Amino acid sequence: MKHSLRHIRLCIPAIIMSGVMASCSTDDDYNDRIFYSSIVTIQSTDEASGTVFTFQRYDDSPLITLTAAGRTVDKGRVGSRALLYYYPESGDPYASGPVEIRSLGAINCDTAIIRPIERYEWDHDAIFLNSIWRTGEYINLRMRAEYSDKPRYFGLVVDSLTMDNPWPEAYILHNLDGAPPGYLRESYASFDISKVWSQPGCLGLRIHVNDSNLPADTYEFPKRTEY
Repeated sequence: MKHSLRHIRLCIPAIIMSGVMASCSTDDDYNDRIFYSSIVTIQSTDEASGTVFTFQRYDDSPLITLTAAGRTVDKGRVGSRALLYYYPESGDPYASGPVEIRSLGAINCDTAIIRPIERYEWDHDAIFLNSIWRTGEYINLRMRAEYSDKPRYFGLVVDSLTMDNPWPEAYILHNLDGAPPGYLRESYASFDISKVWSQPGCLGLRIHVNDSNLPADTYEFPKRTEY
C-alpha cells in the first residue's frame, strides 16, 4: 500500500476553548438558554477583536460570520476547522453577529488528497457513519470509529483518474493499520474539497463510504447556486 496520507491519531473532539465557568454557571443557565453547534473555520484571533468564525449552514448557503469578543485561541489554529458550541446574542444561530462560546473543540480536518484510488485499500476498516453533509467547499462527517491511541490512516481521497469527469469519485479511507479492536468513540471530520470543486466542468462530487451503520454506501453532492 503506497501511502500519501498522513499517519494520524483520530481526533476525538478536544476542548481548545471553554466559555462556561463553574463559578458563574447555575441550573437556570442550563434550563433557560439554548446553545447551538456548528463546524466552523477559525478565521482570525487577537486580543483586540477576539476570535472570528465562519461557516455555511448547508450546501452553498450564504456565509455566516460569528464573533466572540474577548476570547482567543492559539494563532496556529487560524484556518483550521473546529466544532463550536455557542449562544447567539441575537437568538438566531444562523445570523452573523456576536456569540458567547460554550466550548470549541478540535476535530479531524484536512484537504482532500487527489491520487489514483487503486493505490489504497480505502475500505479496509469501516466507520459508523451518523451523517455526512457539504457546507461550501467542505465535506463534513459525524461518525463513530474504533478508538486507539495508535496512529491510523484516515482521509478523503479523490480518484485522480476521475478528476475530468462531471462527477469525480471520492472515497473515505479508513485503515487502523493493525491497531487492536477497541470501543467506538464519536468523532467529527471536515475535508477541504476546493481543488475538486473549482475544476471546470465539475457538477458535483460522489463519495463512497465503507459504513457499518447506514444502508447507503454512496453519497452525491451536487453544486447548487441559488438559495
